[in-house]
Amino acid sequence: MGEVRIRTAGADDALVVAALALQCAIHRGGTGEPGFLDRYARAWLADLRRLPVWVAEAGEDHAGFLQARVVEPLPVPHATPSPDLHVETFFVRPSHRGIGVGEQLLTEAARWARDGGFASVRMTAGIHTRPMVERVGFAADQAAYRMELQ
Repeated sequence: MGEVRIRTAGADDALVVAALALQCAIHRGGTGEPGFLDRYARAWLADLRRLPVWVAEAGEDHAGFLQARVVEPLPVPHATPSPDLHVETFFVRPSHRGIGVGEQLLTEAARWARDGGFASVRMTAGIHTRPMVERVGFAADQAAYRMELQ
């Protein structure tokens, strides 16, 4: 499989990001639909600055990706609040699990946020992902509530 490389996705990677998003959706029980790749690529490109993506490559394969959202706080008096990075999609292809791809993706996103002066990186993690997320340095946060609207 070769060495794992993590890189920040750029505008030229729009269809790669869309294809990985589709693979993730199918893996989680979804299905494809005509035109999805183009729609996804256009939507991502339209807001590229606020939707950073890291792509993992192993050998010649795209092994996974992490897509986040930059959340800029509103101004407050006498302070300049720092943004947060919210991980929205985190996916490693099943054929590439167990070789450190997920840890490397999370580590690189956290390094980027730290270097950029962000306040935090936030994400949800399933039961199977929690040990890996904690190894990278994330801590459980029970302070959030959620209301499903649909």
